Amino acid sequence: MTRGPGDAGEGGARAWLNRTTVGIALASLFNDVSHELGTAVLPAVLLALGAGPAALGWIEGSADGLSALAKLWGGVMTDRVARRKPLASIGYLVTAVGVAAIGLCTSWAQVFGCRVAAWIGRGSRSAPRDVLMAEATTPATTGKAFGMERAGDALGAVIGPLVAVALLARGVEARHVMFASLFPGLLAFLSIVLLVRETPAALRPGRARSFLGSLRETGKPFHRYLAVILLFGSGDFSRTLLILYATQHLTGGLFSWKAGTLAIALYVLHNAVSSLAAFPIGALTDRVGRRPVLITGYLFAAATTAGFALLTPTPLALTVLFICSGTYIACEEVAEKAYAVQLLPEAVRGTGLGALAAVNGAGDFISSGLVGMLWAALPASPATGFFAAAALQLAGAVTLAAQRTRPSPATAVS
Repeated sequence: MTRGPGDAGEGGARAWLNRTTVGIALASLFNDVSHELGTAVLPAVLLALGAGPAALGWIEGSADGLSALAKLWGGVMTDRVARRKPLASIGYLVTAVGVAAIGLCTSWAQVFGCRVAAWIGRGSRSAPRDVLMAEATTPATTGKAFGMERAGDALGAVIGPLVAVALLARGVEARHVMFASLFPGLLAFLSIVLLVRETPAALRPGRARSFLGSLRETGKPFHRYLAVILLFGSGDFSRTLLILYATQHLTGGLFSWKAGTLAIALYVLHNAVSSLAAFPIGALTDRVGRRPVLITGYLFAAATTAGFALLTPTPLALTVLFICSGTYIACEEVAEKAYAVQLLPEAVRGTGLGALAAVNGAGDFISSGLVGMLWAALPASPATGFFAAAALQLAGAVTLAAQRTRPSPATAVS
């Protein structure tokens, strides 16, 4: 029988594979199917409404910015409320309804409102979900749990675009594909509601803290860690830029595929590799430590990004680079969270994880803007932007390696 998060296994240790960790992993899987399915057809929906790239830019930029603020809010509230599960489940429900509602929109302004609402829900659920996951495991098995969750998320990012392509190929209108995203979105919500259990330690009255007070309590080691996250993240640009790069540099076709189709296939491959790599990497952090794995992942990221600048973008070279990119994305996403849990005092774990997500969002904004501007300034040589990003990623790895941090006594693990 599957154990709950507070159930004891042999020797009194909690089993990391329980209904809570499985429920959260399934929620991430179904939610990303819904999200990626909707994202794949969003440009087509906007074009049908007479909107173009400028509208898409405003919608995505505003949604990402407000999502980062929602992550901070969700983190602080996670430490204040007695129960985290309702906060997480409502966030999943708002995201599902917001994405599907785009199918009813008759103007890009309405799409803007739905997308922003969906992304606020997506941001607010992040910290309570991660705290529930951490509390359902032991410090020695946090990596496996987060690895399973990231694997589910990345697998959803494979299934979602494939479902969208299949529906469009059958003649389904883009706006009706948005309606189809509601089903997996509701499954994500139900996975939290029906499977996740809060541990007894989580069922306690929240202690009132100011936002700044909560941040201070996360501790100086965690503050230094956030600085590393921002430094590395300022070079960790959006994968959509890699899709654009592949589309522009793949001339002709491969197996009768046009460049644009092949670029999307490379992105699906990227997500599939990330899904396969996430759990083994999480298990590795449990064996050798979070920090060494994260440093290695950051160095591998810098080498991969430099590879995009140095290698001739042939189909073979791009395939190898997209595989490498999927591997290091899995490494950073799993190890960053596991190491954050190790550093954070339990009482402000939600605030810390919310801050981690928000800082990652800020880094994404900076890095994508930097690479994009350098690319636009030197269109014949996108390598300049990739070199700049690789330098920032390398700086993040070196800075993390130079830090001497001690984990929180409540979460110490080798």
